Amino acid sequence: MRYRDHCYPATAAVFCGALLLALTACDRPAEEEADRQAEPASFTDQLRPRYWIGDDRTTYSLDERMAHYKVPGVAVAVLSGGQVVYADGFGVLQAGGSDAVDADTVFSVGSVSKVAAAMAVLRLAADGVLDLDRDVSDYLTSWSLPANDDVAGAPVTLRMVLSHTAGFNIHGFGDFAPGEPLPTAIQTLAGTAPAPNEPLRLLFRPGSGYKYSGGGYTLAQVILADMSGQTFEDMARDVVFAPLGMARSTFANPLPEGHGNIARAHDRDGQATALPRGYEAMPEMAASGLWTSANDLGAMVAALVRSYRSADGFLPQALARDMMTKVAPSQHGLGPRLEGSGETFFFHHAGTNNSYRAWIEGHLATGDGLVVLTNGAQGGDLFVEVRNAVADAMGWRINAPIRLPESAVGARALQSFTGTYTVDRAFPMAHRQQMVRWIFDADLSVFVEGDTLMLQVVGRDTRSPLIPTAPNRFVVSDFDMREGIAELEFHRNAFGETTALTWHVANAQSHYTRKASPAGPQP
Repeated sequence: MRYRDHCYPATAAVFCGALLLALTACDRPAEEEADRQAEPASFTDQLRPRYWIGDDRTTYSLDERMAHYKVPGVAVAVLSGGQVVYADGFGVLQAGGSDAVDADTVFSVGSVSKVAAAMAVLRLAADGVLDLDRDVSDYLTSWSLPANDDVAGAPVTLRMVLSHTAGFNIHGFGDFAPGEPLPTAIQTLAGTAPAPNEPLRLLFRPGSGYKYSGGGYTLAQVILADMSGQTFEDMARDVVFAPLGMARSTFANPLPEGHGNIARAHDRDGQATALPRGYEAMPEMAASGLWTSANDLGAMVAALVRSYRSADGFLPQALARDMMTKVAPSQHGLGPRLEGSGETFFFHHAGTNNSYRAWIEGHLATGDGLVVLTNGAQGGDLFVEVRNAVADAMGWRINAPIRLPESAVGARALQSFTGTYTVDRAFPMAHRQQMVRWIFDADLSVFVEGDTLMLQVVGRDTRSPLIPTAPNRFVVSDFDMREGIAELEFHRNAFGETTALTWHVANAQSHYTRKASPAGPQP
């Protein structure tokens, strides 16, 4: 049923394993380095799925998977020890053309833009220009937050905006085709033409919940412009891009043709789109408007890794560690999403615009990291497999392949799990994290079809096969995860009755209680 997580991937708490390393950079001993391969380019021959079943160990070449997902161009950067050690491009700028992608080709990177915008906020906070915990109304000169008595009682702060805990609406934005009029940031916030979105408003008391909001980042964009006295594009250049040597990066929208070496847009069939220019515009710049290259984005990820691990980074170390600490009940720190612990503790963010998919991650204990940029609408499926391949090639102790048993659970056991399950509202929100709203607040129907246990989110027509990982745990096979897997864990009591289930999505969980006996597909 291909439930895409739409900015609902994983979370994590900051934990660096051994107490000796808890507040210092966690470097690997020399003998452990021998386990790691030093040839990241070898990833191009070992792309693989998230999990294998039984003895199936199928791997693919990058060329094969680019063709399969109809993605004409890809750029990759790999980090080791806080430095970019490899960057390269593959394929072409536009399907049917001969201009090759390289490590300096610029791609639209969607919501990865939010991490760059967060870096600008934190850099200005380090300089004393902004206070993360001050009411944002104190900084706004060109717009004012509308009053909302229903959610009054707490100010909105930049800490809330960056972690998506402010309570704002407007999850994301559509792109603008060539020739379409572009709204200003103020028109976007106000929801006035030519902006197609509703006005920015608060849905709940600031700080009391989680709601991913590109609208909140557009508010941050206005604050950054107001406080710097510059356009947002110029401020980002001076505060982030120039200090990091990111000469190919810009928030300019539409991107001028003269920028050159631009990866063009492609739809899910691999066909060139947004013609005649060949790419869309994203005027909500802080939320989704960054154009950048593998080399530049690798430098940005490296800067964040080094800031966390040392005292002489782009950000003060204490502020970098604040950035990489999850803000409950969000899955985010101050910008990035966070997952794992010890050697597997890393930050990450995906980016999705109409015709582009992007991914960044930085491993904070080891200094490893990855950037993947694509110019096709199916690039999200491709970058998952690139992640798997790079992790294998580099010997990273993260994102290991998951091997599922071939043996099926018996028919009687499968039948015992069937029923309709409803969200347990008493389950702590801090554990649910990103598993709120969308499909996560709907009832779940679990039923048997043939010899397979199936899942349907009530109110949706599509069904997902459940693949056993243990007698009471099943992978939700069609739930697209950018890291880890989505699993249902059924809870059976001492009387042999299944009373509840827990849905695990990486480090988040949502608990459901069984409210009916055997169920089938629901309308």
